[in-house]
Amino acid sequence: MALVAVLAVSLFVGCATTPQQDPYMYSGAGLGALFGAGLGAAINHGNPWRGAAIGALLGGAGGGIAGEMYGRSLPTQGQGYYAPPSAPPQQPGYSYSPPPNSGY
Repeated sequence: MALVAVLAVSLFVGCATTPQQDPYMYSGAGLGALFGAGLGAAINHGNPWRGAAIGALLGGAGGGIAGEMYGRSLPTQGQGYYAPPSAPPQQPGYSYSPPPNSGY
């Protein structure tokens, strides 16, 4: 009973904050679970429901990982060829010039 309570509390605490996740991870996990369930049911002739469950679990995990990797490989705003310059824009009346070369 205590184990069930600990698992229930960890579920609620873990879902309290939702970090920003890549939408490609969700679509990859869904497609992976779909294809994994179909493939698992087709392979396991003796018990297709068990094969579908195992295939969906493995396919969802693999598809989620692949989707996350694909999402991270895409350039986001401010990255890539059209990235803005790293120096902040100069404001009128405020400027900074590096010290002159002192010859050290």
